[in-house]
Amino acid sequence: MTRGTVAVAMGAVLWCAFVIATTFLPSGPSWPPTAVYLPGFLVLPVVLYTLLRARSHALLCLAHVPKSVMFTGFAIAVGGWLFSFGLITGKPGTETLCAVAGLVIVLHVAFGLIGVGMVRTGR
Repeated sequence: MTRGTVAVAMGAVLWCAFVIATTFLPSGPSWPPTAVYLPGFLVLPVVLYTLLRARSHALLCLAHVPKSVMFTGFAIAVGGWLFSFGLITGKPGTETLCAVAGLVIVLHVAFGLIGVGMVRTGR
């Protein structure tokens, strides 16, 4: 189940990154905010499962994540953070969509990295 949690987190991050990327295209589709609400709702099972399994060992699990994966995840999370605070936005009118997608990316990356550490430690 932990591998499934990591897969859900990766899928949600990729989908939100795709939605954000299309907001920069002049002829890109106009997504409704519900396009990122489903990955937003997927945060709940990822967070709950990860917290129930890791409990007080979350930092220990992060210590077992390979450095390259950790740095990549950190860079993606910083990008999501920039979008969630509105420092980077796409076309005019997509600010809310980018903010929600950025927040979803940050949460999924954080708990996905803990999940990767759980897989490596065998939890």
